[in-house]
Amino acid sequence: MNAMDVKWLSSLPEAVGGFLKKMRGPAGYFKYSLSGDIYGPDVFWGLGNTVFAAKIIRTLDIQAGFDLREMAVFIKKFQKPDGNIYDPLVIKKSALVNFINAISRADTANIFGRQVIRAETRQAFRALSLLGAKPDVPCREVPADTEKIKKYLQGLDWTKPWAAGSHFNHLLFFLKYHRDNFGLNPAAVDEAIDFALKYLISLQSSQDGFWYRGSPTLQEKINGAMKIILALKLVDRPAFRYAEKILDGCIEAASNRQACDNLNVVVVLKYTNDLLEGRYRQAQIKDFCQQRLQVYAKHYYPELGGFSFFLGKANYNYYGARITRGLNEPDIHATALFLWGISLLSRIGGLGLETRTAELLP
Repeated sequence: MNAMDVKWLSSLPEAVGGFLKKMRGPAGYFKYSLSGDIYGPDVFWGLGNTVFAAKIIRTLDIQAGFDLREMAVFIKKFQKPDGNIYDPLVIKKSALVNFINAISRADTANIFGRQVIRAETRQAFRALSLLGAKPDVPCREVPADTEKIKKYLQGLDWTKPWAAGSHFNHLLFFLKYHRDNFGLNPAAVDEAIDFALKYLISLQSSQDGFWYRGSPTLQEKINGAMKIILALKLVDRPAFRYAEKILDGCIEAASNRQACDNLNVVVVLKYTNDLLEGRYRQAQIKDFCQQRLQVYAKHYYPELGGFSFFLGKANYNYYGARITRGLNEPDIHATALFLWGISLLSRIGGLGLETRTAELLP
């Protein structure tokens, strides 16, 4: 890859900073897409939008141009007495879709959107950390003893490893967060994490290295692995078995259509390569990462400074809720994801990338 291929990366801090300022609204609110949002700041919504803005700001180290305290106050407006932080409009607009999906999958744990609420809460807690703040109260629904954790883990559908891995990640995140910020007993947290990791070991396939049950697709396995590997890093247990096989799966993965998949495969490859200390399939890794950047560039709007979730189309569906018209323009969600992917790619040896981005765990 020559300098001409990647010169657009050096302009990202300024360009994306300009895009984010266009997305900024009153009192900590940010738009989701540039011009196609169905709802505006006059409606009480936009939690996820401000969460993504916080990630972009910290990834690019552009805090000076934004009011971080105002953003934190906005996020905390969504917190409920039980500690959950979620967007009521998203929950309302996604209720029917999530109910139908839960019934069709016999997923009684998510009939009323509980898993969506948990996911939003986890994202909001992390965003507050990036903004130098914390929630007023802990999330009271997090299981902390081994019996409840066993029930929690057994209640996840591991034939769908992306979703199950995501909620495994949530569990470990909240255990660590509550220990560090709300005084949860460290010995109890260590015991709970050890129990969860033993359960995780039982799910890992010796054939391909991924964590699942049944016969999910390779992309599902990679997406699930992304959530699990990040959880291991969050609790300072970054080692895992069969790293070579997982890396093989990443290299074999087909080109993906949207921002989550484009990010997930890079996350898994990056941290698997770290574990192997850059000693395995380096030529293929370099080629793969160069191809990823070419995909990323197709999602980028240089004149606007943002990325679109789909090729030529902003994301329109957030946790099952229709929130934009899906116009040919960038959105804040994809911009956060692609920037994170670029920050990881720039840290994979041999690519020769120079980008002013931070490597942040989500």
